[in-house]
Amino acid sequence: MLRSRFVNGWKVVLVAASAIATPIAVQFGIEATALSSLAPPKHTKIAVLPRIDSDPFALLEELPTAPPSATLPTLVESGNAKVEARVKALAAELGRMWTRDPELLVRAIENAAKSVLSPPPDTLLLAIAHAETNGHILDVSEAGAVGLSQATPIAYREEGFTGALYVTDDYLIGARAYIMKKPLGDADTIASLVIEKSRPGTRERARKLLASAKRLRRVGVDDLQLLRPYATDTFFQRIEAADRHNAAVLRDLQHLLDNGDMDEIKRFRDRIRDDYRAMKRLQVEAWSEYQRDLIEERDRRLESRYKMNASVVKSADAYEAGDWLGETFDERFSPKAMARFLVVHLERKTNEARKLKRPRGRTVEQLTAGLYNGGSHNVQRMIAGLITRLPETEKYMRKVPATRSRLDAIVAGSGSGNAIRTLR
Repeated sequence: MLRSRFVNGWKVVLVAASAIATPIAVQFGIEATALSSLAPPKHTKIAVLPRIDSDPFALLEELPTAPPSATLPTLVESGNAKVEARVKALAAELGRMWTRDPELLVRAIENAAKSVLSPPPDTLLLAIAHAETNGHILDVSEAGAVGLSQATPIAYREEGFTGALYVTDDYLIGARAYIMKKPLGDADTIASLVIEKSRPGTRERARKLLASAKRLRRVGVDDLQLLRPYATDTFFQRIEAADRHNAAVLRDLQHLLDNGDMDEIKRFRDRIRDDYRAMKRLQVEAWSEYQRDLIEERDRRLESRYKMNASVVKSADAYEAGDWLGETFDERFSPKAMARFLVVHLERKTNEARKLKRPRGRTVEQLTAGLYNGGSHNVQRMIAGLITRLPETEKYMRKVPATRSRLDAIVAGSGSGNAIRTLR
């Protein structure tokens, strides 16, 4: 604040703020409280202003202000620049892994992760997306999985999505056969163990496997209820009948392990194997029909809208086409929706993996990848020893952590280029 006093006919401007007035007073060798009553010292220069009647504080408005520096970025601009550099680096690395439209994929995942309070690491999300489709976001799998995240109708509804969903009788029949054949496969595995390795301890090992089979018999069965909006009552009645049959099969096997001879076990195994293979054929044939129908309808709609071959549309602008298909046909084609699905579904699988009894040498991340690819019904059976080999899922469990590690190296800067800090 500025104050003024008249001294010998002159108007003297004084600085009243204590932080400034005190040094001035000390410099002149006088007390600040006495300054107003003294004339200026003979040899001291004091800045004075001609006497004016207007408000002296108005003079402050005329002082020029320093212009902002155009060369210094704001915090927001600085943060955006780092995010942009990070997106470019991740996209470049995915491009080196033969990923289609890598930058669009990275941006879709980044935007989806922002919508969740504590999302999984985005390098893990990208590793899963890369393993699923390599960026071919309009793909349809043999199991009826669709889009960027390869979501099945059951998984899509499990995560609470309510958009358009293309479900046919073929998908329903295949899904029922896929789940309900699992206990038959378990019975075949256990009976075959006894037949092929008839030595002390084999039946005890078989009994332990049978206990696991009984515990896992209904894994996935309740998930079929998610298909209720698309199925008839007969569909669910057949599920109940198959579940009762599976329970009876495992009881019969228990009796044979306790009391049966080898010939009885062989006859049981051959009969159950025939049933299992019949259900697997039904599953494969039904899902193949569903895959064909879904692809044909997808391409028909694209060609009708864009007036060109569907393969050209998918190559030229899959993301725009996917958004349109997601709105008008099946939301699983939408890259935005499937990026959100990936975030929440991977979080679910991570939580499931943490609860599993982890085999030696397996990490939570490997099991998470396995659950995403093979489902809980398969991974739990693999851990229990009921499934001895699951080649596709085992490969997936190796590939995803390796891809994530590669992307993490790019973010951290230990790959090519400088370090790029992960922003959260």
